[in-house]
Amino acid sequence: MEESVSEFLTIRLSSRPEQPVQWLVWSPQQKEVIASGQLADLGQLNELTEYAAQRQVFVLIPAGEVLLTEVAIPTGSGRQLASVLPYLLEEELAQDVDALHVHLLKREGDTAHVAVVEHRKVQAWLSALGDAGIEVKKLLPDCLCLPLFSDSYSAAEVEGQWLIRQSETLGVCAEASWLDAWLLAQKMPIAATDSRGDDSESPTAEGAVAGQEADTVQPLLIRHYTPAPARVSGKWQAETPELVMQLLALGAEASKVNLLSGAYKQQPAWRKSLKPWRKVAMAAGLVLVALVGEHIVSVQRMEAQAAVYKAESERIFRQVLPQYKRIPSQSYLKRQMNSELARLGGAGSEEGLLRWLAQLKPALSKIPQLSVQNLKYDQNRAELRFQASSAEFQHFEQLRTLLAEKFEVQQGQLNKEGNQVTGAVVLRRKS
Repeated sequence: MEESVSEFLTIRLSSRPEQPVQWLVWSPQQKEVIASGQLADLGQLNELTEYAAQRQVFVLIPAGEVLLTEVAIPTGSGRQLASVLPYLLEEELAQDVDALHVHLLKREGDTAHVAVVEHRKVQAWLSALGDAGIEVKKLLPDCLCLPLFSDSYSAAEVEGQWLIRQSETLGVCAEASWLDAWLLAQKMPIAATDSRGDDSESPTAEGAVAGQEADTVQPLLIRHYTPAPARVSGKWQAETPELVMQLLALGAEASKVNLLSGAYKQQPAWRKSLKPWRKVAMAAGLVLVALVGEHIVSVQRMEAQAAVYKAESERIFRQVLPQYKRIPSQSYLKRQMNSELARLGGAGSEEGLLRWLAQLKPALSKIPQLSVQNLKYDQNRAELRFQASSAEFQHFEQLRTLLAEKFEVQQGQLNKEGNQVTGAVVLRRKS
């Protein structure tokens, strides 16, 4: 059964390729998390390929890698604003503007709100996602996915760092060690408080207001969704705790921010679909022109027969490989079928999934009460993993005994929910 197109996948990238990557699939219809997890690094994005199929994908980039700022727009440059923006920021930035992707978030009178990120980083992220077969719908800073309030900041802690959203277009990622100093540096008046939101004044608060009368100071309100930090400035108000990735995913879906502009602007879906067929259409047109008249009857007969063959081959292809929804060409179909056969069959007599399944089937046939829920084959590690369920614990023990004749068997913890016992089994060949 196909996944609902209303579901979407949110991926939160890290600053460096070797750092963990968090992800979550959310269903707006069911209003619940379908799946979530964390990859060890950027190189494991291909594990999300199936989740990305038939779903919109929102990619969050670290706020620490993006400069969110404002710049004054000179008179008369409104029409060429997109091309002028990088040079308006030249004095503020330490890098060559040609190496930076500058995206206009919002124009407000003579002020432009922009996001700035290095081209090489955007290219590296999109390249890794593309190699994994993941098509990105939105690319946006993670801090701008926090809830937006007109009278306060919003904040959440992620892996020891604080994501803070200041406004519609401003936000930061702050290390816990300098969070207090950053808050004291804000333009809004701040009264120092403890993490419980006590707005009683302290010497720190007196310094922050620079001589203003104590009773005129309004502490900066910060709404937080994870436990508040201790001994930092501001009035911290606890909101309903939520899974941070869920909070960010909902914010990403609702946000209009998308850094896929300029060189990274997405092509319309219909143009992408037509592009693989251009050469085929041109060749077919030439053939048809050459055969018009004298061979019209023969051509019609052959086209009808080809359509039947193509329809049948595509039907078989979709039945065998349901994860591939689009078939741009018959050569693409053939390559995918050959690739799948090679993967399943393996390069030698001792490799390939088919040989494992042939040896696994007799043991499973002897325990019909036990059913396999999912299965994953890792050829590089020479192991087969599967999740099974049954009504009794003893069925797993029987299976382990039968499989131990040919494999090294590692059985995970068994869990019983209702009348069903579930557990994971890992098989490796005996050395």
